[in-house]
Amino acid sequence: MDRRTACLRQADAFREKALADPEHHDQWIDEAIKWLERAMEASCRAIAVEADDDSHVPESARTAIIETTAPHRRVIVRQ
Repeated sequence: MDRRTACLRQADAFREKALADPEHHDQWIDEAIKWLERAMEASCRAIAVEADDDSHVPESARTAIIETTAPHRRVIVRQ
């Protein structure tokens, strides 16, 4: 599993904790946000590395890289 996926899974776990534990909702949401930020950083790094020298990478591979590294949209709301 890549770093981005691991971070997204952690964020999901903290979102679930926030739903299950209303008393500490904000604490768990803060943790989820941190993990989402880490996932975004991991995505940006992967794209930056691939963008540095893509002259030898076929177009189909570049498209696949961008699709697999694009961040998933998630909504987290504080109550």
